[in-house]
Amino acid sequence: MTHSALWPELHLQIHLLTFEIRATTRMVLPPFKGSALRGAWKGVLTRAYCPAPPEERAQPAHADTCPACYLTERENDAEARKPYALRPPLTRETDFPPGATLTWGMTLFGPAWLLLPYVLSAVKDMGEAHGLGRRLPPQRQRGRFTLQAVYAEHPFRSQHRELIYAHPQTLVFIPQNGAITSSDIANTAKKWLNALPSPATLRLHFHTPLRIVHEGKLMRTFAFVPFFQRLVERLFLLAQEFGDPSLEDARATLRAVMPATLPLAEQVRIVEDRTWWWDLKGYSSRLKRPQPLGGLMGEVLLEAPREIWGQLLEPLLWGQMIQVGKNVVKGQGWYELIPLTNGQK
Repeated sequence: MTHSALWPELHLQIHLLTFEIRATTRMVLPPFKGSALRGAWKGVLTRAYCPAPPEERAQPAHADTCPACYLTERENDAEARKPYALRPPLTRETDFPPGATLTWGMTLFGPAWLLLPYVLSAVKDMGEAHGLGRRLPPQRQRGRFTLQAVYAEHPFRSQHRELIYAHPQTLVFIPQNGAITSSDIANTAKKWLNALPSPATLRLHFHTPLRIVHEGKLMRTFAFVPFFQRLVERLFLLAQEFGDPSLEDARATLRAVMPATLPLAEQVRIVEDRTWWWDLKGYSSRLKRPQPLGGLMGEVLLEAPREIWGQLLEPLLWGQMIQVGKNVVKGQGWYELIPLTNGQK
């Protein structure tokens, strides 16, 4: 395993979880389901697993010792990185009868993995007791579901998916693959580079809306440099917050790295832009008001010499897991990177 000399080794461990749920009553959800899932899950954690009053939950000392508040109350600090990101269902269907199934996921950063029992218990409780989606007549209840299965995903190993929970069992199994680490990223980058032509084209496909603010303005047309800049910033700050050992002074590291990085990113050419703007709105329980969630969807084709990709590929691979831009806890900024060969488009 060797890392690009441009980047520090990041001791960040990531676990990807996939949940399969089955509706037991009718569920009505919005086309973009990230806000509804995050709100329901966070609400269960806050109400059921922490007896402290709201003013105490917001205190950093309390959040450091309370598992539920470690996962949720950090969201009240705009500067704090959140220890998870959501991967919502990709279907835009809104009405799910009893028996319908949905798949969604969650990414846990660093020590958040140790709180897996709380994460899973909250998902089970939100389905069985608290509900999800719109309140429906006649009882004005939200839709109910059962948690059917939980998988641990590892996209860089031969066995990509391991079943760690299956209904109606009570046991949760520890995955054999373990966490996604910098070694997995470096090894995958090396394999890709060995197979890429020069110049090489990569497809960047956005599963959920990408919402980036650059120089005070919303990025409504895709530009690679601000996208890459926000991605690296997020990656380094996560490594500082949740790495073991922590990345020391992420912002100083950024100031040292970015002057050499941005000229390389500027050499990446957009071959084809197939993105479009999905105009969405949600509700922020923290801000107590509606919140715009719109962002770029679709995909772009990016071309650069292989030696340029050799310097930029590792953060792009990390980004598939950590997501980028605004509202990642609601599932935004989730993308997939695909190398194109033999004239693929």
